[in-house]
Amino acid sequence: MSDDIAAIEQEIAQFEAERSGVLARIKALSAEEDPLAGVFRHEEIHAAKQEKLRLDFEIQYRRARINRLRFGG
Repeated sequence: MSDDIAAIEQEIAQFEAERSGVLARIKALSAEEDPLAGVFRHEEIHAAKQEKLRLDFEIQYRRARINRLRFGG
């Protein structure tokens, strides 16, 4: 069981690292936007936000799995 938890924690760490990268990408894309010059990145920002939500879900799901393993639910 502890091996399973360790593996899941490793997955969580990987997803959190990916999430940090996506957040940086969202920030960079937002900074690139210049409405006066006609530069919009709304599609890329939306896709990155969707990816962030997916990663948030993966992290939350794995934390719930760890809790089920620890507490026998």
